[in-house]
Amino acid sequence: MKIRNRKGFTLVEVIIVIAIIGVLASIAIPTMSSYYRKARITGAIADTRTVKTSIESSLINHIAVNHASSAGFNKVLYLDQDKGKNLKDRSYEVVGAFTNVSWYSYKKKENTNNGSAGLDKVIAGAMDNTFNEVWETGKKVNPLSYNQGVKTCNQYLTDAKTNFGIIVVYNRNGSVRMLQLYRNGVLVTYLNGEYLVNLEADAHFVGTGTWDTIYKDCGEGAPEEYCKVSLANGQLGNNGNMGGWY
Repeated sequence: MKIRNRKGFTLVEVIIVIAIIGVLASIAIPTMSSYYRKARITGAIADTRTVKTSIESSLINHIAVNHASSAGFNKVLYLDQDKGKNLKDRSYEVVGAFTNVSWYSYKKKENTNNGSAGLDKVIAGAMDNTFNEVWETGKKVNPLSYNQGVKTCNQYLTDAKTNFGIIVVYNRNGSVRMLQLYRNGVLVTYLNGEYLVNLEADAHFVGTGTWDTIYKDCGEGAPEEYCKVSLANGQLGNNGNMGGWY
């Protein structure tokens, strides 16, 4: 009988194979990570665009058909940061707003069809019909106060016991002025036709700071006009008696 010499891999050959696999992995892993990151960004922007379109369409239709009262627009968007002026003397735009607090009130049936609550109901209804998913009500916590330091978007989800954070600022004709949506670890901000994405762990909502911080947090330069726009808290007193943001 003939005895065959069954020869296996030598140690050198095994080392070479391992080295080749290591080189291929070092090339493939960053590429795959890049694809994954782009997919997250693309998906988050698409979702935010869908939410914006749904909200805007519902608002515009509601305002046109039901003639929403001016009481529904009870917030002030300051367009002037001149510290030498009182808040009521600064230039501003009267707007409406919707946040998780609005969502909570809608789900808990605390709202009515009047004033800002009526508009909240319209926006919440649009969100209800946007995705086939559960928008968790959570606790009544305002995301606008999670705007710096340890007060991050991710911390907000923990404290509010919810799975999303949203801030919508809209004007009298129903157009969305600014929108921030935080879901699945991604903060997307809509401003002036742009969608800005922040995937950093310290991503936070816009609050007392001016809107240029949104761009800075995303590593981009801000348009000059956004260095003046803010949701500064305060009342306008006799000039409209608008409500505060926080």
